[in-house]
Amino acid sequence: MLYQIDMQSGNLRFFTEPRSFIKIPYYTVKEMRNRYPDRNFAVIGEIGGIARASGNCDKICVEEGKELPILPRGSLKRPFEWVIGYAGVQGNRYVAVIGGIFHLFMAVKCVIKSLGNRIQK
Repeated sequence: MLYQIDMQSGNLRFFTEPRSFIKIPYYTVKEMRNRYPDRNFAVIGEIGGIARASGNCDKICVEEGKELPILPRGSLKRPFEWVIGYAGVQGNRYVAVIGGIFHLFMAVKCVIKSLGNRIQK
């Protein structure tokens, strides 16, 4: 199934997906506790983890028609990854946004790569 990211309002943060560097708006875990004190929202999967998705998985359609695979729930690698928030996809359905040590290394790699491209120009 193909889902569309809801462009939410309020206190949004942006997550940069480590493989494609696409920015995705999300709510932090604390904000979700305030929005849903009774926790009546569904988490359909995860995005941004180290794990690879299978070929026939659900996907999220983001900017300019690009698609990100939705990883199954529980695919994060503890203690190196953890849930940092949730991105809305449909009504009260969300995908868990995964962050962690791996993402820090990917961000550093991205900065070094962009600096290298600027120096070459």
